[in-house]
Amino acid sequence: MRKTKLHIDTSVLSMLDAPLDPDKEAITKEFFRMMAAKPDEYEVVASPVLLEEVHDAPETIRRRSLAVLQTIQAVEVSTRKEAEVLAQIYVKTAVLGETHINDLRHVAYAVLERCDYIVSWNMKHLVRVRTISRVNAVNFENRYPTIQIVTPEFLTGELIND
Repeated sequence: MRKTKLHIDTSVLSMLDAPLDPDKEAITKEFFRMMAAKPDEYEVVASPVLLEEVHDAPETIRRRSLAVLQTIQAVEVSTRKEAEVLAQIYVKTAVLGETHINDLRHVAYAVLERCDYIVSWNMKHLVRVRTISRVNAVNFENRYPTIQIVTPEFLTGELIND
C-alpha cells in the first residue's frame, strides 16, 4: 500500500507550543503523535523552505522543531530550481503575491514531490478555497498534479471545540 505523502509548513511546527491557542496546540501534538505512530502509513516531506525557516527560528524553537522532524522521520528533499520557478509562476498568476513567496515555495515543493497534502495552520493564505483552486488551476495548465491543503485536524479527525 502506498503511503500518504505530506508536506508540513512551518505554521504546524509553530503550534507545538501555542499557549494562546490550546485547541490548535492539542490537535498539532496529536497530529505529530499520529505521524510518529504510523510511519508505514505516512511519509512527511521536509522541504528546503521548511528547513530554512526552522534554522532561522530562535534556538529553543529550532531544537524542538528539528527533534520533532527527526521523531516523525521526515524526509528532507533537495533544493530544486523547478520548485523556485513554479513558485514564481504562482506569483505571476496571482495565486498569492510576491510577499508570500515562501508560502508558494512550500506549495511548489509539495507539488513537485508529489505530496497528497500540504498540512498548514496558515488559514489566512494557504488553507483557503481560493488559494487551493488557483494552485490547482496553475498545476493543471502546467501539467503538474493537483494537491490539497488542509489543517492537521483534517488528518487526525480531532476537532477544535467539539
